[in-house]
Parts: sequence; structure tokens; C-alpha cells
Amino acid sequence: MKNGDVFDIGQTVNGVSRFLWLNNTWYYFEERLSREYEYNQNDMTQIVLNNNEIDDVTYLGNIFQKFGGDK
Repeated sequence: MKNGDVFDIGQTVNGVSRFLWLNNTWYYFEERLSREYEYNQNDMTQIVLNNNEIDDVTYLGNIFQKFGGDK
């Protein structure tokens, strides 16, 4: 994972499924804002890195690069 990577985990946590990895902290998107993920940061990291548990994790892009472009 790189700073600024955005993932859709394919399921919702508190009504959201898109998460941003920024400065070693997970954030989630709520409308046009992002808020810090309030639960275990390590658990979210494991969900994103270990696709065997959740098959629906999708890399959406990086906020510091053209979104939806090359990785």
C-alpha cells in the first residue's frame, strides 16, 4: 500500500465501503469528506492486504495521482 491509496472493500462499515490510506491511518469517505476510521486500524489493513478473506476488495486509485489511472 502507498500513501493516498483508495480501496473499496466490497462491504459496508458504518454505511461506507471506500477507505483511504493516508499517513499510516485509515479514513473513510462520507459524501465529499473523509473521516478517520474509528475502529482497529490494523484490522482494516489486514482486510485490504489479505484478499483471501474478502474477495471484493478493489483498488480504486491514489489521490496523489490521476484517479483511475495507472498504478
